[in-house]
Amino acid sequence: MKEDFAKLLDEYFKNRGKRNSITNGTVIKIDGKDVFIDYGGKCEGIVPLEEFEKPPEIGEKVEICIVEPETESGYAILSAETVKNLKTWEETANRLEKEKLVEGIIRQRVRGGYKVDIGNSIYTFLPFSQVDIIPVTKPDNWLDRKIKAKILSIDRKRQSIVISRRQLLEEERKKRRKEVLENLRENEIIEGTVKNIVNFGIFVDVNGVDGLVHKSDISWSGLKTPFEATSIGKKIKVKILKIDKEKERLFLSIKRIAKDPWEEIEKTYKKGSKIEGKVAKISSKGIFIELPNDVTGFVPKENINDKHLKERKNYTFTVEKVDKEKRRLVLTCPEEPQK
Repeated sequence: MKEDFAKLLDEYFKNRGKRNSITNGTVIKIDGKDVFIDYGGKCEGIVPLEEFEKPPEIGEKVEICIVEPETESGYAILSAETVKNLKTWEETANRLEKEKLVEGIIRQRVRGGYKVDIGNSIYTFLPFSQVDIIPVTKPDNWLDRKIKAKILSIDRKRQSIVISRRQLLEEERKKRRKEVLENLRENEIIEGTVKNIVNFGIFVDVNGVDGLVHKSDISWSGLKTPFEATSIGKKIKVKILKIDKEKERLFLSIKRIAKDPWEEIEKTYKKGSKIEGKVAKISSKGIFIELPNDVTGFVPKENINDKHLKERKNYTFTVEKVDKEKRRLVLTCPEEPQK
C-alpha cells in the first residue's frame, strides 16, 4: 500500500513538470485576467491574460513555461512570455558558442564585475579582472561603454554567460607583437603605457609588447620608488635597453633618456655652493636629499647638528664635498627650512 502511494506521488510530481521547463497545453477557461491551461496529466495552471498578444480561444493549443509547478491554490503558475525569453536566450547561447565573440554595453556595476547588455534583454557577466589588460582603478568610468569581448563560458542551467574583453585584447596584441618587435630598435626612445607597478619596477605596455623598467633605471639619484615615479594607466617615455625577441619582452629605462648628470657634475655643483633640495629619506646614518638634475645629496649624521629636518620639506644646503665614488654630494645641514 505504501509502495503504491509512493508510486502515485512520484507520478503526480512528474506530471506537474519541472520548474522552467517548456511544454504544450490547452486553454480550458478564461476568467477575468487569468487564462487557465490544462498541460496534461490532470495538471492545470494559470497564465496572465496580458502575456498574450490577443486573447486565446477556448481549446486553443499554446506553448507555456512552468514557473512554479505547485502552489497552495492547486494551480501551477505558468507563463507564455517566459517561453519567448527562454527560446531567445537559447538561440543567443547557440549563436555565441559558434561565433565566440559578442558586442554589448556595460550597464551596471555588480559584485566582482559588470552586467553587460547584449540585446534582447539578455545580460552577460564581465569580471573586473577581464575588463582590460591593466587593472581597473576607476570602475564607474566603464559604465555605458560599448565593448567587444570573447565568450569565456555559457551555463545553460543557470542562464549565465561570462565574457572577457581582456582575453580578446591579449589575442589581438599577440598577433601584432611580432610585427612590433621587428620594428623596434635598442636605444630607441618610445612611448608606452604603465600596465602595473610593483616594488622592483614598472611594467610598461609598448604597442602590445611587455616591458620592464627596473627600479634601478627609474632615476639617476635612485631616490624615487616605482610608486612615486608614475601611476597605472599613465603614458610615459622610455628608452629601450634590450629587446628579447625569444621571450617577446623589453628591458627599458626612464633615467637613460637624460644624460648622466655625473658626467659633468663639477660644472653644475662646486664646494661651498648653496643649493635647494627636498628631504627624501631619513636614515640612522644621515639624510638623503633630492637635488635638481636628478642628483643625490647626503647629510651625514655628524652634520645634522641637532636640526630636525622633515621628509618632503625643502631646505637650502651647502655643498661640502663632491663624492664621485658614491655618486652623491655631501651636504651640511641648513639653518632654517625654506618658506
